[in-house]
Amino acid sequence: YMKTKVFIDTFKGSKIFAVWEVDETYQKVGQYPLFSMGTKKAHALMLHLEEFKQYAENSSTEKSIK
Repeated sequence: YMKTKVFIDTFKGSKIFAVWEVDETYQKVGQYPLFSMGTKKAHALMLHLEEFKQYAENSSTEKSIK
């Protein structure tokens, strides 16, 4: 897996939760985060966290089979 770190960034004046790929000194790599979301999406994700975990686990299993 790649090394990642959470940063609280700002987009159009609002705070966002952003996950960035980082180097060995934990500095951001690239121009854009791997993903980011505001509070509305974060709250929706919290309601479905178990399904999200299952999706991620199943997705990584499917990749290793192919």
